[in-house]
Amino acid sequence: MNDKQDKNNAPERDAGEYIAVLMGYFRPAKDDKDTTHYLTTSEVCDAIKRLDPGAGIRNEDVYNAMLASGFQYGCRPGTVGVDFRWMLHEK
Repeated sequence: MNDKQDKNNAPERDAGEYIAVLMGYFRPAKDDKDTTHYLTTSEVCDAIKRLDPGAGIRNEDVYNAMLASGFQYGCRPGTVGVDFRWMLHEK
């Protein structure tokens, strides 16, 4: 854990180790044509919490770790409205 804190004065947690595990199965997709899976930040965070309920990981921590690992947001083709999700490519 580092000493950064968010606007609610909650300490920022490092979700990087969990994203490293995720990257054993997925890599960042280049674009929507390269994407095999679309996941929300909440879906990734919920999966981490199921794996390690005591981790104390928040959506903001997952968001920061996903960005730092090279993942980017995109909209699934054919969706109506704006629904941004992380674009992943299964290895």
